[in-house]
Amino acid sequence: MKDSTKTSSKMTGLLFLGIVFSAFQISYSNIPEFCRLPADSGQGTSFNFAVYYDASKDQCSPFLYNGEGGNANRFQNERECLRNCSVNAENVYPMDARKACHFKKLEGTCNGNYLRYYYDSVYDKCKRFIWTGCIGNGNRFFDFNSCNSTCAGIHDDGNEPEEHESDTPIAIICGVLLALIVVAIIGTVVFLTLKSKKKKKGAGKSKEPQADAPLQAERDIEMS
Repeated sequence: MKDSTKTSSKMTGLLFLGIVFSAFQISYSNIPEFCRLPADSGQGTSFNFAVYYDASKDQCSPFLYNGEGGNANRFQNERECLRNCSVNAENVYPMDARKACHFKKLEGTCNGNYLRYYYDSVYDKCKRFIWTGCIGNGNRFFDFNSCNSTCAGIHDDGNEPEEHESDTPIAIICGVLLALIVVAIIGTVVFLTLKSKKKKKGAGKSKEPQADAPLQAERDIEMS
């Protein structure tokens, strides 16, 4: 009796693994061929952010596209990428945008800081959050109005404490200040470099013999 029970358990386990493997094979075979291509930056001199589908992870990842060449596994955003390549797209970016209003926000796994909005279906309102630039879902909007017009009236029961949004997105302010500081430093370096070159050029001219040119006129040229 014990041996038959063990055999039955093994058969059940093998059957389950077979079903899982078959489901994986079917879903993988439904992926278009171009979605299996590796990321290709192409040629050119421009730098454009794009995303490609990683079939091994069933997710879309960012890369830099150089503007020319490349392959068909290149998309402008994650939504377009998943809808073209993933059998799980409807669970992440549903065609009915209102379904995504029930999703929890996803901040992502990259290093960017982008101000976005999501709908809190437990507390029935749109809130700000910082998206990192990759790995998200359909509950992400560019502005409050698009969030509110899509999700208003949707409610889910829940007892978790409300997550309050910060009045000021500190990460964005820090990023802007850092960018201004970098621009100011670069501008100062360029200005000082040009000024130094002008001085050297003027000094070189003063050493040349100029019998007919008075000293005052030479100083005027340098000042101009």
